[in-house]
Amino acid sequence: MARVSKILLCLLLAAALLAGCGPAVSPTEPPATEPGKPATEELLAQIAQLGASPDDNYRVWYEIFVYSFCDSNGDGIGDLRGVISKLDYLRELGVTGIWLMPIHPSTSYHKYNVSDYLDIDPDYGTLADFDDLIAECDKRGIKVILDLVVNHTGSEHRWFRELQEYLEFLPADMSLLDPKECPYVEYYNINTTGGSGYGRVPGSDFYYECQFAADMPDLNLASEALRGEIRDIMQFWLDRGVAGFRLDAAKEFYSGNTEKNIEVLRFLQETAASLKPDVYMVAEVWDTFGQITEYYKSGIVSIFDYPFGNSSGKIVEMIRGAGNSDKISGYAAALEKADKAYLSSNPDYIDAPFLSNHDVGRIAGFVGRDPAKTKLAGAMNLFMGGSAFIYYGEEIGMVSGGSDDPSKRAPMYWNAQRGDGVTAPPPGCALPEEYPFGSLEEQKADNGSVYNYYRQAVAIRNALPVISHGRTTVETALNQGCVSAQRKTWGNENCILLMNISGEAADVDLSDYAGWKMAASLSADGNDITQEGSVLHLSAFGTAVLIPNS
Repeated sequence: MARVSKILLCLLLAAALLAGCGPAVSPTEPPATEPGKPATEELLAQIAQLGASPDDNYRVWYEIFVYSFCDSNGDGIGDLRGVISKLDYLRELGVTGIWLMPIHPSTSYHKYNVSDYLDIDPDYGTLADFDDLIAECDKRGIKVILDLVVNHTGSEHRWFRELQEYLEFLPADMSLLDPKECPYVEYYNINTTGGSGYGRVPGSDFYYECQFAADMPDLNLASEALRGEIRDIMQFWLDRGVAGFRLDAAKEFYSGNTEKNIEVLRFLQETAASLKPDVYMVAEVWDTFGQITEYYKSGIVSIFDYPFGNSSGKIVEMIRGAGNSDKISGYAAALEKADKAYLSSNPDYIDAPFLSNHDVGRIAGFVGRDPAKTKLAGAMNLFMGGSAFIYYGEEIGMVSGGSDDPSKRAPMYWNAQRGDGVTAPPPGCALPEEYPFGSLEEQKADNGSVYNYYRQAVAIRNALPVISHGRTTVETALNQGCVSAQRKTWGNENCILLMNISGEAADVDLSDYAGWKMAASLSADGNDITQEGSVLHLSAFGTAVLIPNS
C-alpha cells in the first residue's frame, strides 16, 4: 500500500478542490492560485509528479485525425507539425499515448486507401517531421501507435498498379497468372467471374475483391510473400520509434470467417512482438461480446471494447437509463463478466475501452448534449481497466454536425475565432450549428467545464494505477440503488469506484468500510461530494474513489 499512502495527500486535496468535494480529512491548506487561473492546475501537477503510471501499455491514448487536428502552415489541413505544437496540451490533459489515424500517402482525405506504407502524405509533412514528432513525444513520456491498414491497399499503391499492368495483357484465364512474372498476383484476391464485393480490374477481364470501395482492393493475407512485406512495414516504423499499431478492420480480413481472422491477428501480434517485445497492438473488431472474447484467443494485446463503447454500448445504455436501479445494478456485473471472459481467452490482455471514434457519432450527442452525463460517461470510460482511448475533441464535448463519416471528423475546436491552428473541415463535413460546451479556450478558464473534468479524471486514473491494472469485481454491499460499485484489485492494492448513475443525489452507507477513505471524487453537476461520518453524499452523476487507510 506504499504507493497509495504516498499519494493520499495529493488525492485528498484533489477531492477537496478539483471537484468541489469536502473530504473527511484535510491535511494541509491547498496551494494558492493566481486570479483567474483554474484552481486545478497546481493540484493536477502534484498528482502527475506523485503518481505517474508505470512505464507500460496501460495508458490514456488519444486518437488523432491529423487532417482535422491542428494546421501549422495555414493551408487549412492539419499536419504533423501541428500535432507537435499541441503535445504540451496533450500532456497537460494527462495523455500518455497517441494513436495517429493513417498518415501515409493516399488519394482520399481519410487516407485509409494507402498508396505507400513507407512514407508520409505530403499534406501532413515529411518523414523528418515524423521523426521530430517521435522525439518530442519521447521527451514527454508519450508513446505513438500508427494505424496499420492491411485489410486492403489503395488502388494507387505500386503493388496494385503493377498487377493491373500485368493483367492487361492476359486473357481471362487464372492458370496464366505467374507470380514469377508479377509477384503481386498473390497479394490480391483475383478471379475471372466477379461477384459480390468484386470490381473489374481496369483494362482487363479479371476481377479483384474490394469489399469496402473500388479504390480499396482487398489483400490476400494468406500470401507468405505479402506477410513478409507487412513484417518489413512494421520494422520500418518500429525502427523510427513507434510503440505499436492499431489494426484496422480486423474482422474483415476474411469477412465472415472468424477462424481465419484470428489466425491473421495471431500472425500480426507475433510478428510485431518478435520485432519489439513490448509492442502495443490494438485491433478493431466491431462485433459482439462473444466474438471479441473469441478474437482474444489470437493473443492480440488489445481489442476495442465495442460492447461498452459507441451509442449501443453499456456506458451509454446506463446513462440513458439513469435513475433505473434495476438497470444500473447490472453495470458492475457486466464489467466483471467482460474482464473474466477476456482474461480467460488471453491472460495478458489489456482492455481497450472507448466512447466514440472516427466511425461513430460523438459521446455528447449520444447523451443528449447534457453536460453532467457527458462528464460521467468520460469517467466511466477512463475508469475501466486497461488502456482508455479518448477521441480528439471528446474532452471538450464536441458534437457531430451530421451522420456521415466526414462530419464525425470535424476540426478540433481550439477557439471560437477558428484561428490558432483550427483546420478547414474535411471534404463533405457538416459543422454543427453550435458546440454546446464551447471551445477549449473557453473551457480552460471554467473549473466546471467538461475539459477540466476530464483533466481531473485522467489525473486520478494516472495517480492510481490500480484503476487501470486491477481486476474488476462487483462490490455487492455498496452496489445498491442507482449507485454502481466496483472493486479493482492489483496485487496488494485495492480501490472501490462508486458512481451515482442518477440525476438525484444519493447517500452511501460506509458503516462496514471503516478502514477505507475517500481519496478523490468527481462532481458532474457542480455540487459537493462529501463524507460525514459513515455516510458518503454523492451528488447527481457523481463519482467517488475509495482506498484503504494506510
